Amino acid sequence: MDTKKSTIGKVNVKMLAEAGIMIALSIVLNSITLYRMPQGGSITPGGYVPILLFALKWGPAKGITAGIIYGLIDSLLGGGIIHPIQFILDYPLAYGMLGLAGFGYNINFKTAKGKIKLTASVLFATIMRLIMAILSGVIFFKKYLPTDIPYVLGSFIYNISYVLPNTIICIILIFILYPRLAKINK
Repeated sequence: MDTKKSTIGKVNVKMLAEAGIMIALSIVLNSITLYRMPQGGSITPGGYVPILLFALKWGPAKGITAGIIYGLIDSLLGGGIIHPIQFILDYPLAYGMLGLAGFGYNINFKTAKGKIKLTASVLFATIMRLIMAILSGVIFFKKYLPTDIPYVLGSFIYNISYVLPNTIICIILIFILYPRLAKINK
């Protein structure tokens, strides 16, 4: 049976299986905390990578869906929820944004242009994830932000302190993994 053509209705079985595996890998990697921020957020050993790789393979719509599902599960595994809108910003939307890396899907990694496109896709997705965290910080976590600087700047500084290291870790790991996965998927 050819798994590439196996479908249930219009749902690709291989894609669903890979989504489940990548979501599970994100759960495991995000549970390993290298550094935890005092008001939420942490640095992990590549917790964004599986969702980013899934999006790079299957495109933005499926990547966003996998990210949203991961965000919902993450919120159930100990997420801090103080308001329904904060929940939406910090979990399904923030992790759904990682799926935007899928705009760079099917990249030819062997070329310099492909490597730039891959990096740009990952940066775009993590910046969009950062924007969700900044919005949540400004709206719901003002009391934890410094009062001597604008709230947006305070939220940016707080959130960039864990999103940037995670992004760097992700880019390094994706540069290591992506060429190998591209060979497997042929």
